[in-house]
Amino acid sequence: MAADDEIQRLLDIEAIKKLRGQYTRAIDTKDWDLYGACLAEDARLATDGGVNEGRDTIVTNISQALTSAKTVHHLHTPEIEVTGDSATAIWAMNDYVDFGQFLLRGYGHYNEEYVRTDEGWKIKSSTLSRLRVDTEGELPNR
Repeated sequence: MAADDEIQRLLDIEAIKKLRGQYTRAIDTKDWDLYGACLAEDARLATDGGVNEGRDTIVTNISQALTSAKTVHHLHTPEIEVTGDSATAIWAMNDYVDFGQFLLRGYGHYNEEYVRTDEGWKIKSSTLSRLRVDTEGELPNR
């Protein structure tokens, strides 16, 4: 690989790390505009809460589900592969979601796809796979 190509690959990896950091911070701070800006228009999100497709649907459903929750998401040790204008990553994760009378602590991985756009890298697809979930209390009726 030529030096210029390797530099671009490393810059892309850093841009994807920054994007994922912004996405995670946006959830925890309830900055739904920033959250949506991190997603491709045709994004897909699969979590233990179901599958959502399309940026607007994802933002609406996640903001409704988490607005009253206190959340902390941590992502670790990304395995990022860049191929031209697309990329994939696996992120180790743990999260803390407190709904008041119900608390969830989860551990697992996000498997993600990214796409380069005119505005920079965007999340195209994110799938949460949990390895362990610890809960306290009763899940509120929705």
